[in-house]
Amino acid sequence: MEEFHEVAIAYYNNAPRNLQRLAWSFFLALDSDGDGQISYMEYINFLRQCGYGWISSNFFKDLDRNRDGCLGFWEVLTLYYVIKTRGLWCQGCQTCLVGLYFTCVSCFDSGSRTYDLCPTCYKQKKFSHNHTNFMDNHLLLRSKRGLPAGTANINLALAPRSAINASAAVG
Repeated sequence: MEEFHEVAIAYYNNAPRNLQRLAWSFFLALDSDGDGQISYMEYINFLRQCGYGWISSNFFKDLDRNRDGCLGFWEVLTLYYVIKTRGLWCQGCQTCLVGLYFTCVSCFDSGSRTYDLCPTCYKQKKFSHNHTNFMDNHLLLRSKRGLPAGTANINLALAPRSAINASAAVG
């Protein structure tokens, strides 16, 4: 979550004034009682009223960095970033995906909604999906830069360096 927070602040600090005002307006929309802090109930009511039901109510705890039971502007800025980038959620346990996660390559390539999993759910096979070809988000990005997609990449990427050098000498 710290990564999301840092990225949200970086985008905000480098955004033009009109976009910074939009982020502030977003905060004010959540602050229904005008006290400068977002309570858990304000958060829940906002999610329901604005159609953000895909965001877990438990996400409030993740956003509350100082654990004071309410959200200030900088904490809400992270929520704004997640909403604007349509944050990713694990299809297995419904937690917000930060850092490394696994994506179904077939779903990604089809242009349809992606199927994403946290490392724990992927490792423990805590999901049910009709495709079996998954890559972590970093490897998937690299594969789209010109490497052929598929499980062969995973095997090559995880193979010992000597095996990679031997296959290059043969090819």
